[in-house]
Amino acid sequence: MKKKMLLITLLAGSVVPLVKAQVGVNTPNPGSTLTVNGSFAAPYKIVTTSGTVGSGDYYIAYNGSADGTLTLPAAITGTGNFAGRTYHFKNTGSAKLTIASDGTELIDNQSGVGISAIEVPAGYYAYLVSKGTVTGTTWELVLIASSNNLPSAESTYPFSAVATSQRQTCDATPNPSAPWIRTAINYPQGTVLNKGNVLNTSTGAFTAPNDGYYMIQGSTQFDNGDVPGNPDFTWTVLYLIKNYTPGNGGNILVQSYQQPYATRVFGSSISCMTYLIKGETVSMASVAGVTGVGGKYQVVTSTMFGYKIAN
Repeated sequence: MKKKMLLITLLAGSVVPLVKAQVGVNTPNPGSTLTVNGSFAAPYKIVTTSGTVGSGDYYIAYNGSADGTLTLPAAITGTGNFAGRTYHFKNTGSAKLTIASDGTELIDNQSGVGISAIEVPAGYYAYLVSKGTVTGTTWELVLIASSNNLPSAESTYPFSAVATSQRQTCDATPNPSAPWIRTAINYPQGTVLNKGNVLNTSTGAFTAPNDGYYMIQGSTQFDNGDVPGNPDFTWTVLYLIKNYTPGNGGNILVQSYQQPYATRVFGSSISCMTYLIKGETVSMASVAGVTGVGGKYQVVTSTMFGYKIAN
């Protein structure tokens, strides 16, 4: 009996330093707090509808055919705080997946004060980790990437207007010293491509679907061939304007001033790269002076196109 008690005592005494020291699985010499010499497995789950991410989840594949939202668990204060917990998400379906934080919590995407949700397009993967905080940015977006080499169209929102064959009549500016009359160019014949319906063809305005850097390009033909009297252009300006409003409102991003010599047909193009906040707009607009009386000019074969290039 004494031998048994001695053995138990020795074993019990040997457990304490092992718990406090490094632990090795399939290795006698762990080099870290936990060293696993072999494979590692964690839960893999497939979902097809919206839901809440659980404490027992690790890797979730969203295979839905309709847009869905997976909500991260709420942060916990004190006992039960799960700082360092990681989640992996892959959109294996054909629709858009949104990863949302709980309540007023935010996700740190390194681009500002934080966001309430991230979009994971089809074919994309997202990796998040809990920061351990309970207010503000409680989750950190470590990585969002595509399994393809090129980004999906859903994440870059490409758009392109059909080059107009219908002429748009505009008011000319009497002379360069007078208040310039800017006219937003529109695209009544629709679009070739318009992911997310970001281009309003009636107003000619592109609206940024989310924050990021965008490349915008456009062109038109100043053409007075059908204007009564066939006036010549004395000068023209083509703009890209952020948050355009009638009456010369908005911020000029870039402009191209031309002074053609005695011509009634003149082509012009313009482009820029700019950072936009979600909801801001970009429009292509024109100004022109003409000879004679009447004060009108026309533009035709107008188009504008662009896409998002970075967050």
